[in-house]
Amino acid sequence: MKNLNLLPAILIGGPPRSGKSVLAYSLSQALRKRNIAHYLLRAAPDGEGDWAQEMDWERVRAIRFKGQWDEHWVRVVCRDIAARPLPLLVDVGGCPTEEQLVIFDQCTAAIVIAPNDDDAQWWRMLVTRRGLTLVADLRSMLDGEDVFLPSAHGELRGVICGLQRGRQASGVVFEALVEHVARLFDLPQEELARRQLAAAPREAHVVRFDLLARDPDLAKDQRFVEERLDAILARVPEGEPIAAYGRMPVWLVTALGARRDLRWQFDSRLGWVRTPRFAVAAPGEVLPEVQVGLRFALVRESPQRVQLHVSRVAYYLDYAEMEGVRVPYMPSEARVYVNGPSTPAGGLPLWVFAALGRAYRYCAEVRALQAHAQMD
Repeated sequence: MKNLNLLPAILIGGPPRSGKSVLAYSLSQALRKRNIAHYLLRAAPDGEGDWAQEMDWERVRAIRFKGQWDEHWVRVVCRDIAARPLPLLVDVGGCPTEEQLVIFDQCTAAIVIAPNDDDAQWWRMLVTRRGLTLVADLRSMLDGEDVFLPSAHGELRGVICGLQRGRQASGVVFEALVEHVARLFDLPQEELARRQLAAAPREAHVVRFDLLARDPDLAKDQRFVEERLDAILARVPEGEPIAAYGRMPVWLVTALGARRDLRWQFDSRLGWVRTPRFAVAAPGEVLPEVQVGLRFALVRESPQRVQLHVSRVAYYLDYAEMEGVRVPYMPSEARVYVNGPSTPAGGLPLWVFAALGRAYRYCAEVRALQAHAQMD
């Protein structure tokens, strides 16, 4: 059944090794440079995010998580696409089964990319059958030059070359695709923000971190500076529930969970989400190594200095299952350093860091480190 969300959701589909993930990543990066608000959702459980395009392939192979197409996965993906708060690019993978085609029904349009006409015909048939508008029909080649092809129905058609892992797409066909998608996604930023802020929880004080990031006393090039954490927190009210709107680094979200009442966050995939309440184990209690897709491991530098390594064993964490996750006990005098997965993007939703900051707020210090960094 088609959902009624009017924001565009463009599916990117094609056979395996056709360049889908590289195209999706490159397209998202190009839209970001134009400040086009959107979200890239990888709806296939192959364990690769943006980080897989940004690091050595041998390292990617070592840390990637290969999930499974199952009923739960499909249901969660469909739910999130249907509830999208931003325009979406949806990388759907290369081998969807009949049962998985319900994901197509949550989208509004499609980009097909394939190495030859036979493969492309099968994908075009799927797109037509599910009632999607065909935005672009592309042929991918490793070598050669981009070429535009005739189009009978208004979609962009052409040969796009050089879609190789670790490189961003370029060329005249790619640039034309960026222009076309940008027009579809280019909703006024003020209107998007108005809609999203209008849906904010009424019981919370909304803090516009997107506006605070423009303050040169708090940020550099609109990126918050960790050395200015106390100055940033001074702009956030104490003693009342906070709803955070805007992009934030993990160290700031963790600090807000620990030192303010960060009750809600705006998530680009889910909309407004309430910070889950994690429960701290009793002293001496032995916890399962894995809980609801999260793995916790302690590295004790000393009784007062502890690293908590957090990683995921499920590619797609289900926010709805996170309430009540039990985390390892820490003494009140401990300085806790939360350490995310060793990927450039951290690999965990921000609400996990917020929940950990809240859980350990009784400790002497709670701080988030980037990607298995060493403690100073």
